[in-house]
Amino acid sequence: MTEVEILMLQAQNNQGTGMYQVAMAFSIWVAFRAAANVGQNYSDNILAKIAASIFGLGTLFFFNMTYAFWSFNMVSSGHRLAELQASGGEISALGVSFIANSGASTTPPTFSLAPSEPVFILLLLAIAYMILRPIWGSNK
Repeated sequence: MTEVEILMLQAQNNQGTGMYQVAMAFSIWVAFRAAANVGQNYSDNILAKIAASIFGLGTLFFFNMTYAFWSFNMVSSGHRLAELQASGGEISALGVSFIANSGASTTPPTFSLAPSEPVFILLLLAIAYMILRPIWGSNK
């Protein structure tokens, strides 16, 4: 596999993940709307609260999974470039920079659902709060 093929594969993976991310952003918006509706109109209905909470947290799980796939796509591309470089293949300066910036090595990366970026962790916590607060908080 050449450097161009590796970068094309990365671009295709990022496009697919990006399209899924758009769907997840819409689903989070729907979860916000459902949480607000349940909190305002069904605050005494425990089944509605549970259903809205499950939908919201499930959506948040898949939103996180999308980020995990994007992260895996990036480290996998760096790994492929590092393998190409180690096997004696030609790598451009941009490819060398990509390997260095991604911290890639010839050891295959592992997939993880645990976010590694502190900002993304804060984003997940903020979204969870914005979903659960209208459902379970007081309506004062």
